[in-house]
Formats: sequence, structure tokens, C-alpha cells
Amino acid sequence: MKFIKKQIPLMIVMVVGLLTLASYYVPNKHSVDYIELLSKWENIVMAFAFLLGLISLFYSHYNKISRKTDGWGYSLFVYIGFLGMVVPAMMNGGRQMVDGRLTMLGWSFNYIYNALSATMFAVLAFYIVSTAYRSFRIKSKQAFVLFLAAFVLILGKVPLGQIIWDFLLGWTHATVSEVIEWIMSVPAVAGKRGIMIGISIGAIVTSLKIIFGIERQYMGKD
Repeated sequence: MKFIKKQIPLMIVMVVGLLTLASYYVPNKHSVDYIELLSKWENIVMAFAFLLGLISLFYSHYNKISRKTDGWGYSLFVYIGFLGMVVPAMMNGGRQMVDGRLTMLGWSFNYIYNALSATMFAVLAFYIVSTAYRSFRIKSKQAFVLFLAAFVLILGKVPLGQIIWDFLLGWTHATVSEVIEWIMSVPAVAGKRGIMIGISIGAIVTSLKIIFGIERQYMGKD
């Protein structure tokens, strides 16, 4: 029983992982067919995972409503929002426009979903400002460079910024737009590449640990 619960899943993961890894480096028709088949199964698994997550979400909010815990009223809007988008989508076949006119789904998307998205981003703006304030506190040379770059970017995004730049740094014969373009094209790209290289190395290491059975958290606590 222990062999079935622990060893067989590890063997399946190793075989599938090595086959998938090899298929990307072997130019063969069977490799292409295998990747396509694997992609189809990934979509099937993702669909069931989405369904399972949806059931878990509804069950969690149902418990909040039934127990009348703090903020249970907000849980009602989970069901209302879900039905407000899914029911019109099923009634209109997923179409937002018919003969140049908004369907019920199009109306729900434009006047419910977009409004809620804008509200969410408006709320996040306060957290972004708070995070930016904490990040831009100058405590080191690196923090000063971050603050200077952010200040130039902010300066270039407001109409008054070009006037201030010309008044203070007009003698450099460089516009704030040119400085922003250089910052986004050279230092920002270099930092982005470093981050992507780190993410790629981490993904490769994690994948190898999963393939060779070193990382086993996906199998549960047992």
C-alpha cells in the first residue's frame, strides 16, 4: 500500500517529466504528437481544477453565510457576481454583441465587471502609494538610485514636469522624455533580464527536484 501511494506517483512524475523534457529537444513527429497530446490533457486537468476551485470557493462562502461570521454579507456578492456573469453568458452563447447591439452579457461585462475592476484597481492604488512611500525611503545608495529613477519617471508623466526639467536641467540639452526612454531601454531592461534569469534558474531547479522526487509537497502531508 505504501508503495502504491508513494512510489508509483513518483515514477509517473519522473517518466512524464523526462519524456516532456526530451520532447522539446528531439525533432521527431512522435515528439510533436506527444506534446500536443500532453497539451490536451493539461487543458482537461485545468478544467477540472477550475471546477474544483469553484466548488471550494462556493463551499467556503456558504459556510460564512450559514454561520453569520464577520463580513458574511460580502459572501453573498460572490454568488450574485457569479450568476450575474455566467447566466447571461449561457443565455447569449458567450456573445457580447449581436447585430451591433449589446447583449445581456455585454451589458453585464461593461457595467458590472468593468465597474468592479475599476473599483478594485482604485482600492489598490492606495496600497501602491503606501508601498512606494516605504520603498523610496533613502537608506542606502541603491535606494537613492531607485528614488532618482522613479522621480524622473514621475516628472516626465505630468505636464509640469517638462517645464521643471527645462528650468533646472535645460543646460544638459536633453529632454525628460529622452532620459525616460534611456532609463526604460537600458537600466530597466538590464534589471528585468536579471530577474528573468533568476526566475528561469529557479523554475529549472524546482522542475528537476519534482522530476527526481526530491520535492514531494504535491503528494500531500502523508
